[in-house]
Amino acid sequence: MTTTAPPVTDAARGRASLRSLGALRRLDHRGFVIGLVLCTLAGAAVRLMNVLWWRPTTSRPGFLGYVLAGDASYYHWQANAIADGQWFVDPYLWANRGESVASAAHAPLYTLYLSFWSALGVDTVTGHRLASCLLGVAAVTLIGLLAFRLAGRAAGLLGAGIAALYPGLWINDGMLLAESIAIVAMVCALHAMYSFWRTPTTRNAVVLGLTCAVAGLARTELLALFAVALVPLALTIPRETWGERLKRAVVGCVAGALLIAPWAIFNLTRFEEPTLTTTGFGAALSAASCDAVFYGDRIGYYDNCFDGPWPSPDLDESQRDAYSRDAALEYTEEHLSRLPVVAAARIGRIWGVFKPGQTTSLDWSVEGRGRAPSWIALFSYYVLVITAVGGLVRLVRHRVTILPLLAAPIIVTFAAATTFGVTRYRAPAEVAIVVAAAVGIATLARRGRDDAADRGGGDGAPVVPEAEDRAGPAGTLAQR
Repeated sequence: MTTTAPPVTDAARGRASLRSLGALRRLDHRGFVIGLVLCTLAGAAVRLMNVLWWRPTTSRPGFLGYVLAGDASYYHWQANAIADGQWFVDPYLWANRGESVASAAHAPLYTLYLSFWSALGVDTVTGHRLASCLLGVAAVTLIGLLAFRLAGRAAGLLGAGIAALYPGLWINDGMLLAESIAIVAMVCALHAMYSFWRTPTTRNAVVLGLTCAVAGLARTELLALFAVALVPLALTIPRETWGERLKRAVVGCVAGALLIAPWAIFNLTRFEEPTLTTTGFGAALSAASCDAVFYGDRIGYYDNCFDGPWPSPDLDESQRDAYSRDAALEYTEEHLSRLPVVAAARIGRIWGVFKPGQTTSLDWSVEGRGRAPSWIALFSYYVLVITAVGGLVRLVRHRVTILPLLAAPIIVTFAAATTFGVTRYRAPAEVAIVVAAAVGIATLARRGRDDAADRGGGDGAPVVPEAEDRAGPAGTLAQR
């Protein structure tokens, strides 16, 4: 008796087309591996030149060097405090007075990473900047691998090449800010999302939950990956019962919650106000809630808005943050009719469509991101966004989900709308932009080769696609 195999759906073909990293062991991918290594080395060279030559560490004010200030100072000194045995204390009180006072103004992952290097004796500002460059170098490789999984060798090399050279990524690696580790965490989460989408097992659900948690420990707003990516991916698993779908969603969320739990419990035992992640929410709201950024020339940006009443110094960090939060919410309520305009300005700034010139000027004059790199990053960003749209279209046509690539842009947009629009907050979304742009450029390049072959006519030897494309879905699945 002959049995007929069930038809292969377009969605199944899309899942099957996702390449396995195990395929890189094949000899016909040796050229890709060599190219990926070269792109990674180029990325390392650019980042080293930025830290050691273009913008060396200095204590002199100006725009030609890097001056430790603001949040970067917090991360640097708190990391050194942890290496000295003082876990997550106020770095300024520790450095200036030797006092150990609990602090959780920022998510913990970047500080923990720097503290590892501090414990090894790499505890200077330049040392920490170089340690951050290692994160950027890792991101180059991971982005290249993700683009390879989605669209093949050409896209993978383009993704790694763009990640190596694009200032929108490497600027962060010299700034001593959490964006460096957030980028790495985001691309790891994207790998996990696509692995789960391709093979929605319980194991992959756990890995996805853990990577989402790691991203949230890098930047707090990325905790929204659970709601924006993990749960939707689990609830849309094809050919599964709702019970199995819910099981995968719950397993992923529980795995992530278990990873976050130690940090949350630690904070609950240290502060008077309930604190699960950070004590910086009030400060972020405060910087975005005054006339200067609601009605002034810097609408949608941030300013030093808090003007009292100043809390007692005897209060802990969570209680002082509550003062800033309450003042910000009170101001917003009094100017609620203006909020839609301000939110639109915030979103416009972070996506480079509202006052991009002023925002870029503020990037280097206020944020200290470097004048020339900031302007190059702006125009490069526009090119990447245009090509990224083509990449997303290509993925949709090949039945590959784009939800993972849209997750960070959605979160970044919401975060900007509720706080303020500053370029570096776009960093997690830059990963998706670079990957989609690589897919788009690779598609255009292949189309150009096909058109050239068609114009050649006559004997018309066909253009041979990449080996993994010749193999088709079955060949790709065999590489699992």
